Amino acid sequence: MNEELLSPKEAGKLLGVSTRTIQRWDKQGLIKTVRTPKGRRRIPLSEVKRLLRQMTNDRRAVIYARVSSQKQDKDGNLERQIERLLKWAKENNYEVVKVFKDTASGINDKRKNFWKMMEFIKQEGIPYLIVEFHDRLTRFGLEYIKALLKEYGTELIIVEKKMSKDKMEELVEDLITIITSFTARIYGARSQKFKKVKEILQDEGNHENSSS
Repeated sequence: MNEELLSPKEAGKLLGVSTRTIQRWDKQGLIKTVRTPKGRRRIPLSEVKRLLRQMTNDRRAVIYARVSSQKQDKDGNLERQIERLLKWAKENNYEVVKVFKDTASGINDKRKNFWKMMEFIKQEGIPYLIVEFHDRLTRFGLEYIKALLKEYGTELIIVEKKMSKDKMEELVEDLITIITSFTARIYGARSQKFKKVKEILQDEGNHENSSS
């Protein structure tokens, strides 16, 4: 993904400072710049947006929460996740303007509210996206999402690093989903081999959840 690059004059106009100030900031390490093949100084648009956030002290944020199954939702896991994120945001002085949530697997790239959130962030120029764990956003392809957020001038904030019991259970469920999907394609969803593999996987998943 190629990011838009601005000349010092263009960046200065957006930031309300002179070209000389942009050059001085570059020398002082206050702004990140890149060089063209001809050696000309250019400023990534995301860097200009970052500085604008700092200058305006814009602390607006959206929260994204997700659980994998309806059972986890009914057990209150999703709402508790949202409560933890709202508490963290308040303690760290972020202004939460909207909460988005999904009940779907982390390997599902067609989550309705996830894409609504991305469009909202883009249209409203939201500076921060807060999630509990990185795989609340996605199991795979996180770097692509981070690159897209960077294009929007949005910083991804991941609150927790340590894997919880609930997260381990979700990971097992998603792995079973992946294996089941590939097995169905190999053997056919109606074949006896597929049904046997699916039964084994379900038993393993139940055993893993009960022992964790």
